[in-house]
Order: sequence, then C-alpha cells, then structure tokens
Amino acid sequence: MSALARANPESRFEAHPCGPSGRLRPRRVVPALLSVTTRRILAELLHLTCWAGWLVGAWSVSATGLALASDGPPSVAAQEAAVVMWGPGGQLRVHVFTQGLQCPLLQVDGRKQLMALRVGPQNEPVSAQRPALFPGRVCETVLSHSPRRLGLNGQSLPVPARSVVRKIVLLGDTGCRIKGLILNQACNDPSQWPLAQVAHSAAGEHPDLVIHVGDYLYRETACVSGGCAGSPQGYGWESWRADFFEPLQPLLAAAPWVLVRGNHESCARAGQGWFRFLDPHPYQVRQSCSGALQEEVMTAPYAIPLDSREQLIVMDSAVASDKKVRQDAPLVSQFAQQFQRVAQLAQGYKQNWLVLHHDALGYGYLPLLGYQNSNAMLQSALAQAYPEGLGALPIQLVLQGHIHTFELNRFAGTHPLALITGFGGALLEPEFPDWIPQGFTPSPAARLLETYNDQHFGYTVLERLPGDQWRLTEKDVQGIPRLTCVLQMGQAPYGFDCTEPKPGVLHHPRVQP
Repeated sequence: MSALARANPESRFEAHPCGPSGRLRPRRVVPALLSVTTRRILAELLHLTCWAGWLVGAWSVSATGLALASDGPPSVAAQEAAVVMWGPGGQLRVHVFTQGLQCPLLQVDGRKQLMALRVGPQNEPVSAQRPALFPGRVCETVLSHSPRRLGLNGQSLPVPARSVVRKIVLLGDTGCRIKGLILNQACNDPSQWPLAQVAHSAAGEHPDLVIHVGDYLYRETACVSGGCAGSPQGYGWESWRADFFEPLQPLLAAAPWVLVRGNHESCARAGQGWFRFLDPHPYQVRQSCSGALQEEVMTAPYAIPLDSREQLIVMDSAVASDKKVRQDAPLVSQFAQQFQRVAQLAQGYKQNWLVLHHDALGYGYLPLLGYQNSNAMLQSALAQAYPEGLGALPIQLVLQGHIHTFELNRFAGTHPLALITGFGGALLEPEFPDWIPQGFTPSPAARLLETYNDQHFGYTVLERLPGDQWRLTEKDVQGIPRLTCVLQMGQAPYGFDCTEPKPGVLHHPRVQP
C-alpha cells in the first residue's frame, strides 16, 4: 500500500469580554466564566443557554421570516467544494458538494470518471431555530489505488505522496462560535477568528497529510452582535460553507485529510452535515442523523496506515460526556469496547497514533474550579477495559482536540505522549496558570512528568526524523514557530526535548511530584 498523500506542487485573539489584551484575566472571573468555552461551565449554564437560544430563535423568526425556511441563495463559491480524504484501511475517497443537476466528472490520471451520488438535496431542520438545509447533492468516488493526478473542472486536487509521509499538519476546533446571547465570536474580524489565515499559513507548509481532530461547525444560533453580522446560522450548507469549506479551501487543496468526528458533529447538532460531507464511510440513511432516525451513531474505530510500520487509529468519541457517569452506563461499555478494538487494530504495527476528538489523556483549566481531568466518560470506559489506562495499549501518541488550547504532555511508565491541538479558530480557553497542583493527574493511571500549554490561535506541524522520532512545531497563525520539540517514541517511557524561540511566551508549568 502506498504512503499517504502529498499535495501537488497573530494577531492575538481579542474576546470582547476580556479587554484589549485578549486574554482572560484572573481578576475578571465573571467575564471569564461567561466566555469560557469548555465543558463543565457550559453544562452549568444549560438552563440559561436554552432560554437564550429560545429567545434568539423567536427574535430571528420575527426578524428574518423566510430566512429559517432557507439557507439563502448559494454564493458563487458554494457551487462546488471538494475534499480528498483517507478512510478505513487507507482507502482514498473524494467527496464533492455540487449544486449542479448531476454529479461531475472526476479526472483520474487523465481519464474522466463519473462520480457516484452519495446523497441528494434535503431539508431536515433539527429544530425551527436551527435549520439543516442542504440544497445541493454530494457525490463521491472511492479509489482503489493511489493516483498520480486528480482533477475536477480543470482544477487539480491533492494526491498521495509517492514516498512516505514526511510532514503532517494538525488542527482542530476551527469554527466560529455563535451560540445564544453569551458566546458570540466576531467571525468578521480576522484577529478574533483567524481560521482563513491559519489555513493559508498551514497550506504553505506543503504537507503530505492534514489531520483535523474535530469540531468544524459552531454557528448554531443567530448572531446578536456586530462582530458576526450577516453570519448564517444552524447546521445546513451555508453554515458549513462559512465555517469550513470557504476558510479552509487553501488547506483542502494542499493535501488529503484525515477527518475526526467531534461533539459538534453529534446528531443533536451538525451530525447530518458530517455524514453527508466528511464521514469516510459509505452513506447510510439509518446512520446519518437524518429525519426520524436522529439517534446517536458511534462508528467503529478504523486504521489508516502511514507505511508498513506506522498507522493512525481513528476513534469516534462524538457522544462522550464530560460529566461523570455511572460505571454501568451503556455508553461506558460501548466506549470500553471501542478501546478494545483500538488495541486489536494496533497489533502488528511498531508505532500507533490514536486520533480522537475528546481528551482521553490531557487536562483543561477553568477559573475558580482549577485544573480539570481528562474526559470523564472515556476514563470510566478505560477503567472498565484497561485499569492501567492508555499505558496498557500499544499506543505511542494520542492526538486530541475538544479543549481549545495547545497542549503537549509526557507521562511516567508506558503511557503515550499526548497532544491537544484544539486552537484552530474557535473561542479559546482562558489562560492557564504557570503551576500544576501537587498530586494532579489527568487520568487516575497517568502520572504527569512534563507539560506545555498555550492559549493562542495556531496549528501544529509534525515532521519525520530518522528512526522513531518526529519533530513537533507549534506555530502561530502566521506560521511563526512558538515551540519546537523532538518526540521520542521508540520505546517507553516516551518523551520529548523542547526549545522555545522566545522563552516565557508559552506555559511550561512546573509539575509537583
């Protein structure tokens, strides 16, 4: 099997509640709690958010009338959008959204091939306030070989590299958050939602592969501030275009992608668009979040070989709750089975990277509440299947998102290195302090030895080095390095050696023994 693909050849975040520095200040706890994007605070504000969403929806209906019955006329840029992606077993897929009357012709190594219909137009709103309207059709082609050339309407599409994967771009949590009356990001201000610049800079890396760790669409309700005026809302094509296809177009054209499903792509949210556009499996109506069948679907883990020795293992964690759950809850058992399947897929490869959206091995931070452990449901599932935690699995690196920050961790024993790369564009976490409390462990079985974190927008690059080493570079929106590390994954304990171009810009907290 050929290797994965190669393309053919900060401004600071300034949240309005935060003041001109753009960083949430410890003295301003109330604004921090109101603007924090993470899990537990939002859960506590559930009632307020629900009422706010209802009021916004009612206002939107009276103000815009037919706007809720249609996502609006398609723009010229919305006529076609293409994604080249890797699926289970290293299968290369091409998905194209088109508003034409039939599927287009795909050019594969100079030969024209009619694309097959994946799913046609549909109008199935999740609710009256949150439309999910798809005026066009999605077409697909599944390739059994690695082509040298791909084209669509005279434009080149990215193709697999002819040699091993040498450079990977990672990003996640990229959409512009608009939710109710509280969480309104200034989508029209590139300094506050810099995804287009991130995509431009990352495309300039000329990667062989792009990995997105989930959460693509954040424009859930109507905009109630000037900073996002004119934004579409809901879960239909116009929101997908604005949050994903349009700003990320340079990076979509640069290399094939590995796409991970996040909690924003659950059936209760943007799941319909996920299964139409980005899911790397055949489309199945009964597993599409559509119509009366809007039951949560958990797809099985699958592997994508990088070469004969290394592979990615992608796991769907979209429905993993951040709240503590009963150990005997059905979802806990299902996730325990998912981890067991991951262990099976890892057999036979020297190096395995687990890729999922939620933080199976990482931490967050909330003002007043302090440092937060890894995802509660995933920890319960691991305790059921592997009491020793992820250190019991043959995994060397975990790639994650969900927490809107950059984070790199190493642990004692056989636990893998853990990377969180959820700082691609969505409203960032409040600033983490420069200390780790004594005895804190992200998960019960994982003793933290060293960590870096950073609450600025950007992306991450992984570059292959000789042996079992990779160079990790965290970069800002302009592509300027903020942290460079050599990852050592040959044998446990896995580690890294890092340098900071400007010491003190990142957080490198001292870990108390």
